[in-house]
Amino acid sequence: MIPAARALLPLVLVASALMASAAMPPSSSAPVLVELDYAGLLAIRAELDSPSPPAALAAARSVLVRKADGLLPLPAGSVMEKTSLPPSGDRHDFYATGKYAWPNPDTSDGMPWIRRDGYSNPDAWGPDYDRRRLGEMRTRIATLGLAFFYSRDERHAAKAAELLRVWFIDPATRMNPNLDYSSAQPGVHDGMPIGIIEGVDFIRMLDSVKLIAASRHWTPADDAALRRWFSDFTTWLVESPFGRKEAAESNNHGAWHAAQVAAFSLYAGDTGRLTRTLEHARRLIAAQIAPDGTLPRELVRNRSFWYSLYGLRAFVTLARCGDAVGDDLWHYRTSDGRGIETAFNRLIPYLTGAKPWPRKHLDKMNAIEAAALPLMRGAADVYRTPELGKAARYLIDKTGSRNSLQGRLRYLPAGS
Repeated sequence: MIPAARALLPLVLVASALMASAAMPPSSSAPVLVELDYAGLLAIRAELDSPSPPAALAAARSVLVRKADGLLPLPAGSVMEKTSLPPSGDRHDFYATGKYAWPNPDTSDGMPWIRRDGYSNPDAWGPDYDRRRLGEMRTRIATLGLAFFYSRDERHAAKAAELLRVWFIDPATRMNPNLDYSSAQPGVHDGMPIGIIEGVDFIRMLDSVKLIAASRHWTPADDAALRRWFSDFTTWLVESPFGRKEAAESNNHGAWHAAQVAAFSLYAGDTGRLTRTLEHARRLIAAQIAPDGTLPRELVRNRSFWYSLYGLRAFVTLARCGDAVGDDLWHYRTSDGRGIETAFNRLIPYLTGAKPWPRKHLDKMNAIEAAALPLMRGAADVYRTPELGKAARYLIDKTGSRNSLQGRLRYLPAGS
C-alpha cells in the first residue's frame, strides 16, 4: 500500500459501517449512512478537534485535505466526453464494455469479443467509454465529502456539488438513469444485465452526498433533483428487462441488485419499495448461502475467494439498509441455518491462515485480507463471538492496523 493511502486508513476504514455495530445513527437528525458509520465519523472528528489530537490522525487528515485540495481545479467529467457513441445514439446513455471482455484472438478483426473471467482488459477504462470517468467521479466525491466533514472547508463541498450536478442533474451533461449499455461485448451484446453491477459504488457515493448536505453549496433543489434521479434509476432497476433478469441471478449480481434497490430506495424515501426488497433479501439468503456458510456460485469463479467476500458484502449492505428501518437481517436464519453469520463463520479459518483456500483464486492474500478486514470487524461488533473477534484481531495485526483507529474494536472478547 502506498504511504498516502495508508495514511488515510484511520479516517476511512474506522468509519466504515461494515466494521461498525448495527446500531442506528446517534440521533434522529443524523444522516442515515449505509457504508459509513456516522457515529464513528463523529468520534474521529471530535478527536481531531481536541486540543491535542493524535499525531497519526492529524497526519491522516492532512493527507486527505491535500488530496481534496488537488481536486479543486480539475474539470468535472461527464458521460458526454466519451469518444464512442452508445448503440442508442444518445451520448447521455452510460456506455462501457465489460471489464473481462477482450477482442477475439482467433479472428482478424477481433470479433466477436470473448469473455475471460477474472482478467481485466485495461481498454475498458479507455476514453471510448464511461467507466473511468464514472470511477473518477465517485472517488472524487468520496474524497471531497470526507474532507469537508473533517475540515469543514466549504470549497470541498462546493466541488463535490459541482461534480454531482454535472453527472446527474444538468440537462446538458447528465447521465440518463439507466445502464442499458453497460458491460457491452462487441459483436455479441450492446449491453448486458450484469452491467448493473456498475451502480454498486453509487451506494458509497450517496453516503458522501449526505455528508455535504450540511453545506450551503448543496441546496435543497440539488438534493431533490438527485433523489429524483435515483428514484428513476431504481424504477429502471426494478422494471426494465435487464433489471428483472439481474434480480433473478443466483450469485452476487442478484444480491447486489437488491442492495442497490434497497440503498437507493432508502435515499429516495420509498419505504414501501425498501420494505419489499428487505423481504426479498431473506429469499436471497436462502438461495445464495449454503447451510455450511459457503456462497456456492462464487466458488466457481477464477477469483473465488474475493468474490465470496464480495457477495457477502452485498448482504451486509442489505442488513445496513434494514438497520435504518428496524428490520434485522443480521440475525435472520433459514430453518436449515443459512444466514449472514453462518457465512462469516465459514470464512474464519481461511482468513486466519488455519486452512488454505480450497478453490482457485487469482488475488494475492494481502488484497484478500484488506477486503476482509472491514467485513470481519463488522461481524465482530455485530455478533460479539470470540471466534469473530479473534479473526478481526488477526486481520488488524496482519494488515498493520493495530496502532491506527481501524485497530479499535467496539467489542473484543477477553483473551483475543
